[in-house]
Amino acid sequence: MINLIRGIATFAVVIFAQIFLAEYLDVGDIRPDFLLVLLIYYSARKGRINGILLGFAAGIGQDLTSSLSVLGANALSKSIVGFTTGTLNGTETVWTPRVVNIYVYGSIVVHALIFQFIMALGLELAWVQIINRIFLEILISAMMVTGMRFIIPILSRDSWK
Repeated sequence: MINLIRGIATFAVVIFAQIFLAEYLDVGDIRPDFLLVLLIYYSARKGRINGILLGFAAGIGQDLTSSLSVLGANALSKSIVGFTTGTLNGTETVWTPRVVNIYVYGSIVVHALIFQFIMALGLELAWVQIINRIFLEILISAMMVTGMRFIIPILSRDSWK
């Protein structure tokens, strides 16, 4: 019961930060995606199915509150991130930290590629602008995940000794 309350409180804080704090921390047009960081941690600890469900729910919620013109872009990209990082669940003794990093940061890259290309379909942007937006989103998300990993490890570090 305590874990459920803690999870709901964490989700509420992240939603609050995404709605009210992200607009003040934007770089260009790119806002930090706090829900993506939560999704990476949650799916790595709880597995693929839970990651896909949270990714879809968080993504469709973001789509409904931000831009209805591309409904489903966040849902699709976050579901894929939930699946890929959910693969890490239960693999503490199998994979090295390098493989975990490839999965985590690779899923951030895939999220940025999918989301920014779908968003660019509705806009008339030059390729340089699209690549710039993708790079900024990857950089911001990777910095947030890296910062969080110093505070809370994604997987148990005891198994990597």
